[in-house]
This record gives sequence, C-alpha cells and structure tokens, in this order.
Amino acid sequence: MRRFFSKLKNVFSHGSAERDLTREVDAHPAMLQDEFERRGMKPADARFEARRSYGGVEQAKEPHREERSIPWLEQTLQDVRYAVRTLLKTPGFTIVALLTLAIGIGANIAIFTVVNAVLLRPLPFPEPERLVRVYDDLNGTSSKDVGLSVPELDDLRDRSGLFESVSAIFPTSTALRGGDRTERIEALGTSFDYFRLLGASAALGRVIEPSDAVPGFTEAVVISDGLWRRQFGADPHVLGRRILADEDGYTIVGVMPPDFRHPGQSLTADVELWFAAGFKANPFPAPPSRAYRFLPGALGRLKPGLTVQQAQQRLDAFVAEMSRSYPMEYPAASRWSVRLESIEESWTGSVRPMLVVLLAAVGFVLLIVAVNLASLLVARSSGRTREIAIRQALGASRPRLVRQLLTESVLLSLAGGMSAVAVLALARKSLLALMPSDLPRLNEVHFDARVVALAFGLSLLTGVLFGLTPALQASDTDPNEDLKEGTRGGSPSARKNRFRGFLVAVEIASSVVLLSAAGLLLHSFWNSMQSDPGFNPNQLMVARIWIPFPNNPEANHYRTAPPVAAMSHEVLRLARELPGVQEAAMGGDNSVPLVNNTRRPAPFLLPDEPDSSQKQPAAETALVSPEYFHVLGIPLLRGRGFTEADTDKTKPVVLVSESFARQYLRKRDLGARISMPAVSVRFGPRTSEIVGVVGDVHADGLDTPAAPRIYFALYQRPANEMAIFVRGAPNSSATKQAVKAVVESVDRNLPVYGIRTMQEMMANSLERRRFALALMAMFGALALFLASIGIYGVMAYAIGQRSQEFSIRMALGAEPRDILLLAFRPGVVLTCIGIAVGLLGALGSARLMSSLLYGVAPYDPVTFGAVVAVLALVALAACGIPARRAIRIAPATALRS
Repeated sequence: MRRFFSKLKNVFSHGSAERDLTREVDAHPAMLQDEFERRGMKPADARFEARRSYGGVEQAKEPHREERSIPWLEQTLQDVRYAVRTLLKTPGFTIVALLTLAIGIGANIAIFTVVNAVLLRPLPFPEPERLVRVYDDLNGTSSKDVGLSVPELDDLRDRSGLFESVSAIFPTSTALRGGDRTERIEALGTSFDYFRLLGASAALGRVIEPSDAVPGFTEAVVISDGLWRRQFGADPHVLGRRILADEDGYTIVGVMPPDFRHPGQSLTADVELWFAAGFKANPFPAPPSRAYRFLPGALGRLKPGLTVQQAQQRLDAFVAEMSRSYPMEYPAASRWSVRLESIEESWTGSVRPMLVVLLAAVGFVLLIVAVNLASLLVARSSGRTREIAIRQALGASRPRLVRQLLTESVLLSLAGGMSAVAVLALARKSLLALMPSDLPRLNEVHFDARVVALAFGLSLLTGVLFGLTPALQASDTDPNEDLKEGTRGGSPSARKNRFRGFLVAVEIASSVVLLSAAGLLLHSFWNSMQSDPGFNPNQLMVARIWIPFPNNPEANHYRTAPPVAAMSHEVLRLARELPGVQEAAMGGDNSVPLVNNTRRPAPFLLPDEPDSSQKQPAAETALVSPEYFHVLGIPLLRGRGFTEADTDKTKPVVLVSESFARQYLRKRDLGARISMPAVSVRFGPRTSEIVGVVGDVHADGLDTPAAPRIYFALYQRPANEMAIFVRGAPNSSATKQAVKAVVESVDRNLPVYGIRTMQEMMANSLERRRFALALMAMFGALALFLASIGIYGVMAYAIGQRSQEFSIRMALGAEPRDILLLAFRPGVVLTCIGIAVGLLGALGSARLMSSLLYGVAPYDPVTFGAVVAVLALVALAACGIPARRAIRIAPATALRS
C-alpha cells in the first residue's frame, strides 16, 4: 500500500520526480566518463564513449518511469492536459459546445430531480409499500370515492383481517385562535392510530396515540412546524398551550418535524393541525349509521407479507360477504366495492403521466444535443487530419488516438454537466417557483450529492455517446495519403459524409417527436381554454369565508339556517355598496368552481323513479343564494330559480344541472322529488322538490366533464363554508381588503381567505397543463433550432466541397436552377427520411401521453401536419442559404480556390 501511494505521489508530482530521475540517470554516464578519463582518454572522447556505452538516456528512463508511477494514470493526465490545451485553442467551438451541453444535461438533471423526489424516492415512512389508501365506490352509477361510514371503518379495522391499523382521514378547515392572530388553516381529522400507522413521531412533545381515544374529539392536537413558527414564534414552551379551533378548546401536545407532510391530498394547502376523533359522538351522529358516508376516506397499513394485489383479492371477498349481510344498505344494483391503492399511487398517480412524458422529452433533447455535437466533432476532425496523421507517423497507435479524442469529448461533457449543476444549485428557488403549486412532494425536491453523482454519470455517458464514433472515424486514417493532402487540410471521406447525414436524420426524427408532443399539448391546452366553463368569469371576484364548526352543536351560532341567512343578507348589502360592484351573491359548501379537488358525490334517492333505491345514485351538491346563478352567468334552462321566499319555513326546493336531469330524470324533471339521506352532520334527511334546471358547470376543472349537480337554497339550510361573489369590482389589493372588511364588519370571528378573481382560478386550474406545455414548447423549439443548425452545417459543408463541380457545370452552360436542384437534393432526402422515422416515433409517444390530452385525439392529423410543414420549411431554409450562396460564386473564382 505504501508503494502504491508513493507511485501515486510521483504521478501528481511529475516535475520533481522527473528531475530526480534525470539526475539519477545522468549520473551513470558521468561515472563512465570519469572511468574512461582515468584510463587516459581525452575528455571529449571519454564523454562520447560513455554515451555510446551507456545507450539512449530516454530509453533508460522508460523502465524507471513505469516502475515509479502508474502508467495508465499518467497517460490519462497527459491526455487531459492535451485536451485542455486543444479546447482552449478553439474557444468558439468550446463555448458553443459547453452551452449546448449545459442546456441538455441541465434540463435532464432538473426534470429527473423532480421525478426522483415525486415518483422514485420512497415515501419517508417505515415500510411505505404496506401503506394503502381506501376508497368506497358505487360502480352501478359510476360514482367513485363516495366516502366511508363509521361502521365500514370499524369493519375494515376489526373484521377484514387485512390491516394492521386503519385511520380515517378527514381534511377540513378551521378558524384558529390562540396564537398571534385568528386565521383559517388546513386541518386533518384522523383516528387515534394515524401517527402510529405512519410510523411518525413528533419533533417536540408527542403525537396523538390510541391511549387518547374518546368517542368524540380528543382535546390533544398536534401542529406543524410551519404553524409553530408562524403563530407561536417557535416557542419551545408551546406544549400544553390552549388554543381555539372553531370555538372548541384544544391542547397542543406535539410539533411535527419540518419535513413531515400528510401523504395525501388536502383541501388547498399543507395540513397544519391534526386532531383525532372516535366519530361516534358530537358533532357526529350517534349511533353511527352505515348509510351515512361522511368520512372522506381512510389510510391503512397492511399486515406484514400482504401485497396490495393480494389484499384487494381478499377484500373483494369480504365486501361480497358484507353485501349479503346488509342487503338494504348495499343493494346489488349499486355494485358497492372497496378499492385499495398504494399510498404512493394515490398521492402521485395524477402527475405520473406528465412527469414521465417530460422525462422522455428531456431525454430526446439530450439525444439531439449529443447528435449535434457528434456532427460538430466529425466536421472538426476533418481539420485535424494532418495532426492525427503526424501522430500516427510518429508511432501513436489507434487505441491511443481514440482515447485522446474521447478524452476531449468526455472532458467537454463533464465541464458542461458541472456548469449545469452549478446553475441549477444557484437557481433552485426560482426553478421550484415555476413548478405547479399542487405538485405532490414538492418540498422534497432538492439538489444534493445524489444530483451531483447523477450529473457526473450523465455527463460521462453523454461524452462517450457523442465522442466515441467521431473518435473512431478520425483515427481511421492512412498517414501516407493524409500527409500528402495535409496542406489542403484533408478532405472528408464518403463514410464521414454519410455519418453526418445519418446524424442529421436522427436530429430531425427526434425533433418530429418533440414537436408533435408539444403540438398535441398546445392543441389540448387551447381546447381547455376555449371550453365553456358554464359560467362567466369576467370581472368576477370571489372571497371564501370559513364558518366555525364547534363540536358542541349548541355552541354553534350558525347551526341553523336563519343566522346564516341574516349574515348573508347583511354581507350582500354592504358588498353592493362597494365602489365598482355591480352585483353580488353568496354561496355555501362547494359553490366555488375550480378550487376544491376533494368534492365527493352525495347519495340521493328519487322517489318518483322506481329503480332509484336499487342503484344508490350520487351527485355533487352546492348551497347558493338566489342571486348566484345570475351573478355567475349560469343559465336557467327550465323552471324557476331560488327566491328570497325560499327559507327554512317553506317547502324545501332544489335546482339540478342539465347533466343531472339527462342522466337521472327519465319521467320528468320539474316537480320531481329528491330525497337526501343526510347532506351534513347538521342537516338530517329531507325530501325536496326540483323547481328548476340550470346549465352545467365544469366545477372540477375546465378539462374535466361537468358532473351532475344538485343546488340547495342557501337560506333553507346551514353551511360549513361560504363565499361571496362580486361582479364588476376592480382587481386590486384595495378592493380585496374592502371585501374582507365587509365580512369582518358583520362578524369579526369569520376568517376570510382566498380572495381571487375567477380568471385567476381558471388559470390556476390549468397550472399543470401550462407547466407541461411550457416545457414541451421550450424543448421542441430547442430541438427545431438544433436540427436546423445541423441541416445547415451538413449542407454548407457538402456544397462547399462541391463548389468546383458546380462551377464547372455552370461554365459548361448549366442553369442556376439545375445547380439549386443538385444542392437541395441531399438535404431534402435527409429531411424526408428524418420526418418519416420521426412520425413513427411520434405516433408511439402520442399513445403514451393520451391521458394528458383533452379534446384532441392522440393521432390528430392537424397537429402532425403542422409539425411536418414547420420542419419542412425550416429544412428548406437551412438548405437554401448555402445553395443560393453556391450559385452566386463566379466559376473562375471557384476554380482558382
């Protein structure tokens, strides 16, 4: 080992080691010279005889060098030093290559970092493969995720035999008091073994445990690190502090670590407060009903050894048994089922197609970059023919030359990759700000040692990819022939020309794939923007209001409809007096389109439809004031709208959407009855009459079909959450503050949040599409640019080599038109080949991204036709510039050159 380190030291201290070796080797001829002088020879003769007897000095040094150092490492360092000098001699080529590589490798690193954090990295929980999300579905009416009832949750935990533990998850909002100020925050209601199920522990204090179990809500709550710092100034003595959440008193028992996140979808932001309940006492109905599915869902941890597929098979058998045991609650026509999804698939499955497509796209970008640089290196090698021939004539072997040339490309690629890492590390926050705000696990995206290792590996692979073939071709020379032609700089062989043509065809094909994907996303985005949302978003502002929901119903000031109606009337009166406001309306639960992605369909019955009770249909619901439809611009198609006379003292009435009437009401719509088992925990079953049909609203997203909806009169029942809609108010911070002040003047305990225009909400609902489209458009533009440069480079070089031929033809009477055809033909052939191959790849990639498309077929002829036309025009322009230049050269000038 000591000998190895000694050799390694000699490699990196080459100068001093070489001087020591020179002194040692020179000492031997000096001693021989002294010996010859003692024998009587003259000094000059003695020196000559000593040199002759000793032999070549350099030949004598060579065995010592091999013995003292590591030859392959020393040669590699020599190659690196030579490569650096060579690249510095051509700064233009080096800078262009570095920028191109930095873009290609940087894009791959950035996207892979996101993919790694969101899709590849295991969830930060013990044995995450055993964590599952539990959904109830009614397949008979195509109703997904209809929620669970408390008895169903108990059955899964105690009778199914599949789970080690199960916890309800109940995303909600709450008005928090007890910190620095009152604010509305995201909260999560859970069962008492939620934290044990996830294997999570608190950073400060403790988590909620099964020992805290009570029938209703426990007083113990756990808060997030962000809430602890924002509301409590990171006070280490926060444990035991009393807070009010929706007027109920709780005690903080723990603070979670900064990186802990609930593994699932919340309402609008990260969960900041966790509380637990048994769901069998106030404010929940007691005793719990199997038909009342108010729990949005559940998390479960499977027993050891069970896969998700095995658990699903056993769960299907258990569900069939439960259906037979409770035929009234689970009629056969409803086709009730319980579905399991791995927690990772449930949490990140919606973004998986987008990220996979983007990862494939940056892979194509890197391929185009590598192909473009390979083409540049092939052209560059033509100018180094004489250099390479001289090195071969001096004894350099072909493997040695290949290694030297490959070292240059790898060094160039590594420099580009490290430059990309440096830029990404400095611009990390800016890049994350460009990501969709609802991207799961976004907080786990960061640049660390693994990113540097990825960049190094990717750079190394890229350097070999674009450098190996040009190096092999450049070293495959005949020194005799090339030295004869060296004064002219060498001429490219036909094989090199064919290889450059092949590279250009690959660039064009890859560009077709990227541009087709970008075109399909653009067409899809355009369709989303042009689709009718069902309402008029222009000059419409929305402010959301959280109604405190105490656990004790008697403490809830808004537990009945009259206080809600009184508050709404006063808010509307004051809002209409604001400058610029033309009209205003109020809405209750689920009345704001495009903001709540956790809507669950509510079950209902149609007493006038004979088979309704057997199918257990479900639809989305919303509470709205009489002015709602006029203010939002939702058309009334039949019947009447709500009026001020529709109060809790009059007959319950509802309005339904057009899709509801079309899907469920076969006999008649106006006058039909709807029976709701329970709309909320504060409102029991009631039968209402349909008095009107309104237009469909794309409430879940502009790119999703309009779901059937039932609208309830706001003044006939209470609400958990409300919103005020004002039309005509200018979009300014002053207007937003004025709207907030209106609500606070009526009741200062009502938190107002999320004040935004409907245009902003529409833009936010398309954020993921816009993000994917922006990246694909950028990648496509880069691919088009590189392909055009590649075509231009090949054509300019080829036409330059044939300039004398063209001049002779023109001197013999050829028309410029004929020369243009000759010059255009190679480029047109390459373009046609590249487009044909690219279209085949584009058709395959279009199938993979079909889930990202809206209103456009994967094989859209308009998109593919436009891509072919754009590439053809770019190719013709790239071919035309050098072709026109060729016919403008005078024949005499070309023949003399």
